[in-house]
Amino acid sequence: MKKLLTALVFIVFCIVLVACSQENQSQQTNVDGSQSNHSEEIKILNAATFWMSDNVEPTTSWNGWVAARFGVGENLVQLDENMDFKPVIAESWEQVDELTTVFTIREGIRFHNGNPVDARACKESIERALRITNREDMKLPIESIKAEGQILTIKTSKITPTLVNFLADPVYIIVDTSVADEEGFSLKPICTGPFKIVNYEPNVGINLERNKDYWKCEVDVDIINVKLIRDTSARAMALQSGEVDFATALNRRDLELFEGKDEFIVHRGPNLRVAFLTLNMNKPYMQNLGFRQALAHGIDKETYAREIYKATKAKGPFNESLSFAYKGEDYYSYDPDKARSLLDREGFVDTDGDGIREINGENIILQYATSSRFGKDAANTGVAMQSQYKEIGIGMEITQYENLSAISKSGEFDIIWDRWSSAPTADPQYIFETAFKTGSPSNRGNYSNPELDAICDRLDKTINKEERDKLGIEGAEILMKDAGIIFLFYLEGSVVTKSNIEGIYRFVSDIYHIDERVEIK
Repeated sequence: MKKLLTALVFIVFCIVLVACSQENQSQQTNVDGSQSNHSEEIKILNAATFWMSDNVEPTTSWNGWVAARFGVGENLVQLDENMDFKPVIAESWEQVDELTTVFTIREGIRFHNGNPVDARACKESIERALRITNREDMKLPIESIKAEGQILTIKTSKITPTLVNFLADPVYIIVDTSVADEEGFSLKPICTGPFKIVNYEPNVGINLERNKDYWKCEVDVDIINVKLIRDTSARAMALQSGEVDFATALNRRDLELFEGKDEFIVHRGPNLRVAFLTLNMNKPYMQNLGFRQALAHGIDKETYAREIYKATKAKGPFNESLSFAYKGEDYYSYDPDKARSLLDREGFVDTDGDGIREINGENIILQYATSSRFGKDAANTGVAMQSQYKEIGIGMEITQYENLSAISKSGEFDIIWDRWSSAPTADPQYIFETAFKTGSPSNRGNYSNPELDAICDRLDKTINKEERDKLGIEGAEILMKDAGIIFLFYLEGSVVTKSNIEGIYRFVSDIYHIDERVEIK
């Protein structure tokens, strides 16, 4: 019943939006002031997405990704489909000294409500984000921001090589702060993109209409209706049936339904998401390097990647399309004999003959946790691991949770299956600092390694990109050697559209799906 009501709500939204647009476009004002009927084709794009947030407030969690993905919000600078920086609201920028960067804001940009965008508007938006965001990983050490006409000057309190990278994150989408305190802003933020929000219903969908005053060009599509369909196979079915014209994040099995078909266009390739196992370093056995190495040797990641996820086996945090990726051999290939030898050497033995090794007289039964939002494949990975760990004398129990935050805070786990976008800022420092540095807020397993911490400190002061890339490779190798994190596989990004949809690109960052280039032929 709940699913039926949710679907009905979304359908009503779509009908209302189309009706309003038809009314607006069917009347034209003549020179003498009279009204005449004028029928124009209304171009409607129906899309399916795999994730939506509770609201679209860019400064909260990853909610800004919704605004970025569907052409609502824009930053000073963004990443294009090839992970290169492109000027957006800022037409150019220059680092004038090691602490100061000057941005030139484009003339003629207006917010969705018609208010002009100048340096002061950008200053106030960035300051608001710094003041209220709950994303500690996105806080910048800004000493001052000055606005003069279209010139925005940002000075940091310390050398910040990733200032532009961070300003490209959806947290720093430029919004009209003059209306940000009004009721409903979190569901309809006032931004500058080619589309603006008409209705937003969490867990249902989003309705967008064309921004007729978009600064860059005339937008071809009038209406976009985005429906939340969490299950990948259900998204594929919606695309096959004609319910939607556009679907994202289909897995390789479902992509086979569309590849080679004239009526569809498939965009696919590596993105930045990496699946990995976080080990709880507070557990005594996890503090033993030999034990962790045995866990790494004891699972067949290549088969998991190929058969379960239809993905590519991972070595470190970064896939090989990135300039700071480790490109050598995996440190711990599947080798159950080696795993058993390591466990024997470290004194983890089965004394009572029940097939399970012990520590201090207690059977080692690992608690494997994953989130239901990661789907059945994450749980299936646990089932495969459970079988292979049994072969080396380690027990494991699998539990799926709605949310991993509570279980990670409680510490009542041994292994968490997790999935991250490894380099959303196009730089290696983000995931090192956020997920693996000692004491970092999202370090679920309390991992700590002085060598990695030193890499983070060096990245903090290194401006040269080639040097930063080298540090990224060194950091990845440290994580791999230490086996405190077991990297499983790199996920692939995909976008499938009907063949009459043009101007759609697959962004490696996975932050964007639709922009001003979309057209319906």
